[in-house]
Amino acid sequence: MSFLILMRVFLIKLYPDFSQYYWGLKTISQGLNPYVFAWKSLTPTVYPPFVLFLFSPFRLLTFFWAEKLWTFFSLLFLYSAVYLIFKMCKQKLFSSSGFLILLLVSLSFPVKFTLGMGQINHLILLLFVLSIYFLEKRKTFLSGLSFSLSLAIKFFPIFFPLYFLLKKKWKILFYFMISFCVLSLIAFIVNPQINLYFYKNIFPSFLSGWKTEYYNQSLTGFIGRSFSQGLFRELLKDTLSLLFILASFLAIVKSLKIHKLQNMQLGLLVTLNLIVSNFSWQHHFVFLIFPFLTTFFYVRKMKKNLKVLFTIFISYLLISFNLTNSNSVWVLFQSHVFYGAVLLWALQIFLIWKDSLPLQLRFPSAWKR
Repeated sequence: MSFLILMRVFLIKLYPDFSQYYWGLKTISQGLNPYVFAWKSLTPTVYPPFVLFLFSPFRLLTFFWAEKLWTFFSLLFLYSAVYLIFKMCKQKLFSSSGFLILLLVSLSFPVKFTLGMGQINHLILLLFVLSIYFLEKRKTFLSGLSFSLSLAIKFFPIFFPLYFLLKKKWKILFYFMISFCVLSLIAFIVNPQINLYFYKNIFPSFLSGWKTEYYNQSLTGFIGRSFSQGLFRELLKDTLSLLFILASFLAIVKSLKIHKLQNMQLGLLVTLNLIVSNFSWQHHFVFLIFPFLTTFFYVRKMKKNLKVLFTIFISYLLISFNLTNSNSVWVLFQSHVFYGAVLLWALQIFLIWKDSLPLQLRFPSAWKR
């Protein structure tokens, strides 16, 4: 039933973000800059030039069939990513718990928002999950290539290279850098003017400014809605961002040699990325499917885990619902997705830190006996 509810997305007449990809290509073919002119799309495009060239095969179809085909692919990417996560965690997808998780995934607002907007997030989710999957299989070239594609399309997740550096994964870093440079070079050769314009005028806006709309659920959005403009707001954002990053990498460095925590560590970086990003729209939180599932499967192996499982569920609820009229509630309630992400982040920090402690500190009573 939840899947059938999700299928209603095919009845939508316009997918706003997909129109940027499709008509952006048409704009280029007319000799115009898609970052300046919006031809038949709601707004000028804001995606990297590589995205436009990636979508070039869709030009062969009419807009109606192109957006329906993209929606089908988006669903395929989503469930493929979920399947791979189950496989990495050695869990059965076709089981009672597997179908319960599919139910929760299908009912999640970030999933529905991604599909309704014609967003590219499910592809990004699949790409970085593939990178982690190939990392476990020791297929370094495929891991580096998958990650480079993810970063070339959406600059996400940006903390993975630093993790590979800490782990001394030199081959993956090498293949990632080579692949990313080749992809960027291809996009530049196809249209140098558009690439230069993007990196000079559009890309800097990703790193600055205050987007205080309800749909921005990052730390910046939370602080921007909660505090008035001024030096205090700037300092608070920078200080808290730095604390989130330092705490995350402190936990990772402390547990770096514990291989069973690798997926938890990478999941933590995905959550961190969404929290400290200058803007994380609600549809971006579909990326939390990976940390949610890896944390859930990790916790299920623990004894007396009901409190922790309840915490995961509360985090899911906070992230997975949407306020249709956000202006009608108190401003602090408008950051419910941010609170859910921070709750998940804190739980991941706790679990990683706990498992990195010596045995006598993890199980003091058993050690005394």
